[in-house]
Amino acid sequence: MTHVRPAPARPSRRHRVVASRLLAAVSMLAAGMSAAQAQTTRSVLDTGIPFDLPQTDRVTVLQRPHPEVDALGVHAGAFLVFPQIELAANATNNVFGATTDTNSDVYATVAPRIDARSDWSRHQLQAHARGTFRRYLDYSIKNENGYDVGVDGRLDIVGDSNLRAAVNADRIYITQLSGDFPRFAAASVPLDRQVASLRGTYAFNRLQLIGDVNVTRLNYSDTRALDGTLIDQDYLDRTATRLTARAEYNVSPVTSLFVQGIYTLHNYRVTNFDFDRSGDEVRVIGGAAFDVTPLIRTRLGVGYLTRHYDTAGVGNLSGLALDAQVDYLITELTTISLSARRDVRDAIVTGSPGYVASRVSAEIDHELLRNLILIGRADVEKDDFSRIDRDDTLFHVGASALYTLNRSMVLTPSIDYSNRDSRGAQIGQRFNEVRAGLSLTLRR
Repeated sequence: MTHVRPAPARPSRRHRVVASRLLAAVSMLAAGMSAAQAQTTRSVLDTGIPFDLPQTDRVTVLQRPHPEVDALGVHAGAFLVFPQIELAANATNNVFGATTDTNSDVYATVAPRIDARSDWSRHQLQAHARGTFRRYLDYSIKNENGYDVGVDGRLDIVGDSNLRAAVNADRIYITQLSGDFPRFAAASVPLDRQVASLRGTYAFNRLQLIGDVNVTRLNYSDTRALDGTLIDQDYLDRTATRLTARAEYNVSPVTSLFVQGIYTLHNYRVTNFDFDRSGDEVRVIGGAAFDVTPLIRTRLGVGYLTRHYDTAGVGNLSGLALDAQVDYLITELTTISLSARRDVRDAIVTGSPGYVASRVSAEIDHELLRNLILIGRADVEKDDFSRIDRDDTLFHVGASALYTLNRSMVLTPSIDYSNRDSRGAQIGQRFNEVRAGLSLTLRR
């Protein structure tokens, strides 16, 4: 148990081109996201096999490469290495997410990272090592030491058929901006994750079959309340084993049909808290990815989900499953993106096994100059808890800019407003918060 001491605290050429575009976009996004400290909530388990929209010559603002200012990386034998470090200064007007008697603070973020990928014509090997270290001026109990290391390899078999394996370990922090944050906690909750996965893809003409096995181990550390008392989090420790199967059929270059099924087995290591949350989950969706018009790209998946608990008397959580995304490429310089998702997450609240999370988000990206991209985003999430009288609403709106000074430097100012509301007999934390930051990313 960790105690926190309180203190003032081979693929086709088309796919290779797409991969290059995405690498450039990911590098650019990484420069700008951590300065504001991601405001949206997300499940501690990833969503499985990514759903990709059909790739065409039309790309979003953030996907478009900028070879005149993109980082070139460093050649090291058969590998291309991308080192970078982000330095950020940030401020918050409500460091503890308090309803009243709020406290402000400033904090610094240092985030070094290095990414490497092979430069082979067939097969691929990638690795990364990243750190995120935050230090608060007045309230050191909020300090964070995050890390993320992993290796991902792909073995090309024939055509677009391949086999991928990956291992990853990281430490993330559950903050008051998340629906998984315990009520009245002062310090963020450290969560150590270890993930191993194996994925196979078989492509034949227009048909693609994908199978994935993923094992994720979650270990939560204890945290401290505002009054200094210990908040036990060990009852959330668990191992999730997920099996995913998906079939895709390409009707045309811009239209595909898919059906996907996910089975997840949740095994909790502590079973004597209020009840054993172990059980299994099934999520089945089907849909299509298509272009509504040459400028509107859509992915829509609708289906059914159910979460079963082994403990007698604890009813299932079930209902609509949704995964949707729309990209509207208004012009080459402006993109509007909308997304929606509905899934089941395990709860951290005594008496509730889990909750249904429904989330809608919107983002607009505008390339004002070739080296200046403006980003605005908003999202809202509704969390409906099972077995207890509680409903949470989490709202966020924010703006940032990606100003690429040259190949080696990216400047990112950001400002974000978050509001968390809770209603019912067993309400959770209620607060609003404004965060602002300025980061400088140095890269090669």
